[in-house]
Amino acid sequence: MSDQIGLKILGVESAAEIDGAQHLTINTTRGPIPMIFHPASEPNRAALCVSGAIGGVDGPSKLYPRLGRELPGAGIAIARIDYRAPNEFGECILDALAGLSFLRAFHYGRAALIGHSFGGAVAINAGTLAPIITTVVALSSQLAGAHVVAELAPRPLLLVHGTADTILPHESSEAIYQRAREPKTLKLLAGADHRFTGFSEELYKTVSAWLLDKV
Repeated sequence: MSDQIGLKILGVESAAEIDGAQHLTINTTRGPIPMIFHPASEPNRAALCVSGAIGGVDGPSKLYPRLGRELPGAGIAIARIDYRAPNEFGECILDALAGLSFLRAFHYGRAALIGHSFGGAVAINAGTLAPIITTVVALSSQLAGAHVVAELAPRPLLLVHGTADTILPHESSEAIYQRAREPKTLKLLAGADHRFTGFSEELYKTVSAWLLDKV
């Protein structure tokens, strides 16, 4: 695997396989990165999922595990990483880049980045740095750290935000949308909160359809 900015991959350890998902650790010069990997039958397309400031691997309304269960059969592998140092923005970007390095090493040549909340800005930043990226999806994203969003073009950007989000108001995604260049899409879910409580089905359909079309 190749070096990343300020971080070198040392190897990958496998802990277990549960329901077809591989529980792995990416060992790096800056510490271990936990990952749950749902491989596709034919390596080519993938999506890397990152979470909010407190970390985790499930995403909003358990979106990431569902993507992992359902999209590999359609030819898109799903990788879910946890941060080494949650809420440390630069370190979390490095974690995302390490996850993308893992995908490249296993012959995934096209990938999406999906991030929620704090992770939306992580995904936007990492997406500008990795040639493997074909699209970025930012869910309930924070505006802080997303100033580089214009550099994503011509890769398409999807922003999804609930109008009832009291943690990061939907104006955050609207501001990101204004700063982004085409192609870009903003979808506001009326009445949805920060974690899309009660909107899991609509969220899944929106994100999965986007990935199948854009990766």
